[in-house]
Amino acid sequence: MLEYGFFIAFAIVTGAVYIWPQALLVTAGPGALWAVIGSILLGFGMNGLGLLWLHWSPKGILVDRLRPWGPLRWPILALHALLCLGLDAALVALLAQMLAAVFYPQTPLWLMESLVIGLAGWFASQPLATLARNLQFWFPLLAATFFLLISLNIGHLHQTWAWRPGPWPGLSVWGRAVLGTWFLWKQNEVMLTVAPFVRPPQLRVIRRVTWIALGFQAIVLVVIYGTTVGTLGPQAVQLLRWPLVYVLSNLSSHTFYLSRPGLLILVTWTGAMVFFVSTHLFCTGLNVSRLLTHSYRASPVIVSVSSALIALAAFAITTPTQATNLVMEIFNPIDLSFSAIVVLVSLGLTHLAKSPNKELSQR
Repeated sequence: MLEYGFFIAFAIVTGAVYIWPQALLVTAGPGALWAVIGSILLGFGMNGLGLLWLHWSPKGILVDRLRPWGPLRWPILALHALLCLGLDAALVALLAQMLAAVFYPQTPLWLMESLVIGLAGWFASQPLATLARNLQFWFPLLAATFFLLISLNIGHLHQTWAWRPGPWPGLSVWGRAVLGTWFLWKQNEVMLTVAPFVRPPQLRVIRRVTWIALGFQAIVLVVIYGTTVGTLGPQAVQLLRWPLVYVLSNLSSHTFYLSRPGLLILVTWTGAMVFFVSTHLFCTGLNVSRLLTHSYRASPVIVSVSSALIALAAFAITTPTQATNLVMEIFNPIDLSFSAIVVLVSLGLTHLAKSPNKELSQR
């Protein structure tokens, strides 16, 4: 159950916090805090629908729960996989571009992208127990490193006036700002794929652990928002592509024998991205293998192919502007609409499929 919680925590937020909350502030302006609240509500709402689907639908992983769609589950899973691969490619490209801009300007982007994707593919090709234990080991270390860096920045919080809620930005602006955060919460149905393997299979406890994982990541988003805005001010954050990286990379402290503690972000975000992508690759491999072979034997091969596709897509994204537009303008609206339709229609189809059986049992 604990490993399942780390699965969910790694599958959301961790892959993209280094670009948060710049886009949100650009869209929402002084009303950004209202959009932060809306983003958290969006994450909890969509994952709440996923938990309801988990409760209502037949047993099995994601592809098994799509059986009420009949032959349509093939294109549904294919589109889901393509959206997943596209998001991962864009975020890996953004990570490599951030590392090149801040730390390694002479290192080729393709090399850094290959290392991240290669490690993610290797972890994702391992058995479930091996991947789950690695997630359980690394998540507390990466989280502790993150909060250590945040704590070292407390003395630089000179813009705390910016924490006060601004005026309501209006429903249209608020909606656009919240939509721009969907990529943070999209866990690519990791919950529906991994939950069936939890032992003991107690849905009540699975729900509780899922809410805890979501709540922890919501706290991370609020902490990052408060740190960047409180240190730089909202106007400066809007002008920086990687505001949190800028804040942490300029720390200077001799605490814990760290002369440049900001360099820890190399470990924190690279490790977080590796496991973020590995959770998505692992679940893609399981579902596609199950659909094609009715077993999990082909999962390592599918993970390898998916890793290669992510790498090729990441190589083709040459600028941060391209990557950001791919996430904000293409992925967010398409995937949120697609996910909402699939979940809601699946709930309806599952309910209709159960109704005749219930009537027969009552007769």
